[in-house]
Amino acid sequence: MPAPQHPLQTVTPRAGGASLDVLRFMAAGFILLFHFGESAPRDLHQMSPVLAQGWLATDFFLMLSGFILMRAYGPRLQEGRVSPFDFVKKRFFRLWPSHVAVLLLMFVVVTLATLKGHPPGHMEKYGVWSFWEQFFLIHGWGLSEEPGWNVPTWTLSALILCYALFTLYVPWVRRWRPWALAGGIVAVLGAGYAIATFAGHAFVDLPFRWGLVRAIPLFIVGSLLERLVANIRVSKGVYAAGMLACLTAIAGLASLPRHAVSDILILSLLAVVLAVSASVTLHENHLTKRMGRASFSLFLTHSLVGAIALGLDGMLMARIGIDPVVHWGLWGTSIVAAIVVAFLFDALIDTPLSQWVSQRLSSGSGTARSARRRPLPDR
Repeated sequence: MPAPQHPLQTVTPRAGGASLDVLRFMAAGFILLFHFGESAPRDLHQMSPVLAQGWLATDFFLMLSGFILMRAYGPRLQEGRVSPFDFVKKRFFRLWPSHVAVLLLMFVVVTLATLKGHPPGHMEKYGVWSFWEQFFLIHGWGLSEEPGWNVPTWTLSALILCYALFTLYVPWVRRWRPWALAGGIVAVLGAGYAIATFAGHAFVDLPFRWGLVRAIPLFIVGSLLERLVANIRVSKGVYAAGMLACLTAIAGLASLPRHAVSDILILSLLAVVLAVSASVTLHENHLTKRMGRASFSLFLTHSLVGAIALGLDGMLMARIGIDPVVHWGLWGTSIVAAIVVAFLFDALIDTPLSQWVSQRLSSGSGTARSARRRPLPDR
């Protein structure tokens, strides 16, 4: 007797599903180029002023985090389907295990390199206090003057406090009208700029000690922006034209001398990029989903890969000298290696670890089975 036939299950494409996944990966890729750029045979920061503006991707990442969390968790928090404590706990344990895994790997690499007589540059950034700050994800809370170890992860530390604040305001802002949301965005950014003026520095790239003053407003802006554009949908043509116009304008403004007005314009354009990407429905496939997941791993692991690959590149240049063409090839290989490692880390460590943690957190609840199938969103 033939097996019964079941209708094919179709997945309804989500607005912003594929586009936001790809955008997350592109933002992580920009951070990768920014950090590897100085080690290129010719400094990329000098070749392209845009690539010297690392704050572009960092600030976008912070807004994107607030946007995605509002879309993924806003309704559940408002309706009481997840408690504030459980939400913060789940978010912390989504970030912490993989973060610690990379930190411990970096500790091993730094220790072995030092014992072999090849200590990393700026050895003062690899101190004991800095290590434990990173281990407990408190290094982005303004406790130190300078970052150390896995430097980019200060934003993950800052996000922990953003998550706690998120649980306090999300039930209220989800009831706000568009004019109130727009006013909230202006007010939050205004407060951030006011504090930055007190600190004597531009808001968009505040020093490490002032990281929370930078992270919290941008996260809140991203979450309010999600509510503001939640019901907007754009065609693929409008999406393509909007992205091209915004990215061209951002590149042009970032190439000009820094100014408060251009900084605000760039932030506004980044917000438009986010809004347009979240409002278009594109075809999702295995690759776009993998890119979305691997963006977190690329963000986590690229500094470790760079420490190894670019360190070896520097040793070769110092000892035997390399033809410029070969040097560019080696540097390009380090970029490819960072991306490959990110996908491998996602598949072999981050996703299994996330699923295991989800099971532990959900044990005894009715969500345990679904947690085994679906890891928590990255950010």
